[in-house]
Amino acid sequence: MLDLNKKLFSFNVLNQSVLQIMTRHAAPSALLFGLSCAFVQLSYAENELVISNPNAEAVDEAIAKEEQEQQEQINEALEDQQAVEREQTSLDQAVNEFQADKVYQLQDSDIPAPDQAMLNEINQIAAQAQQDAEQQERSVPSLSQIQVNQESTTASEFQTTTSQMETVNVDQLVTTLQQQQVTVPDFQENSADPSQAQATNIEPKKERGFFARLFNRDEDDSILEKLPKIKVEVRSAEGKLDEKLEKNIDAKLSTFTQEAFEEFNVALPQIKEMANVAAQAVGYYEAEFKFSKPDEETLIVDVVQNEPVLVAEQPVIEFTGDGAEEAAFQVVSVVPDLNEGDILNHGDYENMRARIDNASDSRGYFDGFWRMRDVKVTLPENTADILMKYETGERYKLNAVEFRMSDPNEEFPLRKEILQQLVPFKEGDDYTEWRSNLLSSNLINSRYFNYTLVNVAKPDPITKALELPPDLAALHEAQQSQAPTPPITDGVEVKSQNVVDEGEFIGTAGNEAQNSETQNSDVQSGESVSSKSINSESINSKSAGNENQAEQDEADGNENDSKKQALAKSQSEADKRAEETEKLKAQARETKQVPVIVTLNADNPNSLETGIGYGTDTGVRLRSQYRRAIVNDRGHSLDVNLQLSENYQSIDGRYNIPYKHPLNDYFSVVGGYEREIKDKIGQGVELNIESAVIGAERTIKKPMGQWQHNMSVRYRLDSIEATGNVDPADMPDAFRVVSTDPEQESLLFGYEISRTEQNNYVNPTKGFRQFYRAEVGSESLLTETDMAILNAGWRFIYSLGENADHQFVGRGDLGYIVTGDFDRVPYNLRYFAGGDQSVRGYDYESLAPEENGLLLGGQTLAVGSLEYNYQFREGWRAAVFADAGNAYDENFSNETKYGVGLGIRWASPVGPIRVDVAAGVSEDSVPIRLHFFIGPPL
Repeated sequence: MLDLNKKLFSFNVLNQSVLQIMTRHAAPSALLFGLSCAFVQLSYAENELVISNPNAEAVDEAIAKEEQEQQEQINEALEDQQAVEREQTSLDQAVNEFQADKVYQLQDSDIPAPDQAMLNEINQIAAQAQQDAEQQERSVPSLSQIQVNQESTTASEFQTTTSQMETVNVDQLVTTLQQQQVTVPDFQENSADPSQAQATNIEPKKERGFFARLFNRDEDDSILEKLPKIKVEVRSAEGKLDEKLEKNIDAKLSTFTQEAFEEFNVALPQIKEMANVAAQAVGYYEAEFKFSKPDEETLIVDVVQNEPVLVAEQPVIEFTGDGAEEAAFQVVSVVPDLNEGDILNHGDYENMRARIDNASDSRGYFDGFWRMRDVKVTLPENTADILMKYETGERYKLNAVEFRMSDPNEEFPLRKEILQQLVPFKEGDDYTEWRSNLLSSNLINSRYFNYTLVNVAKPDPITKALELPPDLAALHEAQQSQAPTPPITDGVEVKSQNVVDEGEFIGTAGNEAQNSETQNSDVQSGESVSSKSINSESINSKSAGNENQAEQDEADGNENDSKKQALAKSQSEADKRAEETEKLKAQARETKQVPVIVTLNADNPNSLETGIGYGTDTGVRLRSQYRRAIVNDRGHSLDVNLQLSENYQSIDGRYNIPYKHPLNDYFSVVGGYEREIKDKIGQGVELNIESAVIGAERTIKKPMGQWQHNMSVRYRLDSIEATGNVDPADMPDAFRVVSTDPEQESLLFGYEISRTEQNNYVNPTKGFRQFYRAEVGSESLLTETDMAILNAGWRFIYSLGENADHQFVGRGDLGYIVTGDFDRVPYNLRYFAGGDQSVRGYDYESLAPEENGLLLGGQTLAVGSLEYNYQFREGWRAAVFADAGNAYDENFSNETKYGVGLGIRWASPVGPIRVDVAAGVSEDSVPIRLHFFIGPPL
């Protein structure tokens, strides 16, 4: 079994990877551009991250293929498992040991006839207990109610039994099971901690003035959260203490307030109960505790953990319904979170439940419900048996998308066919969560709209009464077959024991936020956990926000008639939206098709962003970008960029025209003008370069992990003027073109393919990118000479360690200019090295073949880099790196340059920010350079 689990461990990852393709993160292009406009970086990545959006057919085929492969692997694994089990002779011994439990070996001949007098006495006690239960308004139903009242009862999920070593009769068996039964109740998110009960009668806060609120803003936080808590020291009374047990007890008891701790004898029962709850959550049902109070704020807990409860056999997980054979469900039963021999960790059990619930919700099985969830703990054997049954129901389809404007009177700014191209599915396709997420991502990445809201009206989850586990069902059936007497179960009191999730207590930071999201076990009273409906959260939150605003305005006494009217109108609109959403949910439940409503706003198609920054190569610079998101109803858009600095000025524009898809297949018309002064050519020579570029390109994007294509044509005209100590007779031939032919032109036809695979768009920890580009020009067609420019590049990131603490980053670039007359290749098309994306420790484009002290530019480029990053704090890494390479002449006669250095990395919300201090170790006087870079690592 251990080998089998190792083989199948990857199934879960494979299943989840398909669902998460392109959905987890929408590319924060607007935020990335906003930060880049701060212009604190010295240079920019030559190739930006390409974020593509898959078409529905391609992704459907990929999903179908991967699901088929998963199913084949699961079937093969199950066959292997059966073969292994047949070969394991030790299984017979394990079965014999299991059958030694008399409770499970009872035969009809072993059960003596029940004593009628005893049954009558039990019935009287049961009737009295029933009356007491009704008077106390108990919410925990009896065994009889579980079977009869289907709307208000569920079966016990965790039940604890004590095995008997001698033969017992039916009555004794019933009594034992009922009295020893332990149920796990739902954890109420808003329930008060027992240790904080004395803080419930807190007087309401008095209204404070402006300055009081200004200087005491922290007092606005919850008073209960600010109450001082006790310090807890958990120690082992015998042997070594389980780390999870220690952390769980510490975290739970650390919520106890010092105020409640003052009367130690009074607080001791609560403390003991909390410790017991925390121990059981991680599988220690028989832990023993000793508590002491050395001072007024410290609690010492000595723990004897005893033997934990272990899972006796592989959990039995059964699926029924239309999705029973889907890999998304089957992989949970094949690779569960709890395996045979594992400690019964309630957190792992909840994770297993959550995986099934998530698979159902993300795959459109909205009629799915739990038929049974039973965890039976047997003491003192300390074993647990898990039985789970889930009904998937029918899979829902997607309805046609309905587009709306936020202002109903406003016309759509785009043609409907353009909007439909952004929808990654067709009406009638199976519902999958990635499709609705991708629709939202497409609308945002199109940048057509100021506001988008995708409302998927998914039906609310179904909750039904759970079936009785086999042992309780058999007992109940035996009771029903008894002589006509009052039902003995009516007066049976089902004892419950609070047991909580491990995730609620382990750790010290951020537990409050995590607790509010934790699913919890069911109670026998019929309470059940149901997931929240995502599609109505935005509406409900808006409605709640309006109500809170109204209460605040009324409390402050600052309301006026106009605010009241606006609030009433907003509340009315929210109520209408909520009512419509409920109708859509009901419609979806009836038709088995999920409505998708998209609300759009395009009131501000124009945007202007401006920033100021500094670069060592450009000095102080000003940069601005203007964008017209929607030029016409056919989806055309326009971008214009302006940059001004002392030695560099440029303006360029891009006009985008959708072809087959606004995001994945479009044409662009590009053009621009730039003026640059290069003063590091050598020998006091300074080049004044003016360049004009015009061209067109077509971009075809594919789903992530597939090849992207770009076809282009561009015409470039450079006007170059050399100033300074210039003597044409002393200039090398490769540099003479500057003075003899100041205007250089080239018409280049290009084609590029690229492919990027990474586990995160913004801050990946693993990824690989490669690109290959070729541009050709002919002397007979507006180019100085026949030539072909070939380029290739590779980038990789690979991380190791539990939290990806150890990371390796590599980069390589190759280039070659194929030509018969390199001296006539335009100067700006030659290769130069140096800078933060090349050989660090050297200035930007300061490395190239030289002659007579003048940089000629290289015919060949070869640059490589390798660095190691260590994460010393979440999001922060220290780096050590080495770079090597140069721009070479045809014969590689110039030497290779080396740079080494140290750096710091910060995983910002918009991508890595990198600061490096590098030294050019190839020079006699080693230059030290500071490099600053913002941008994607791949």
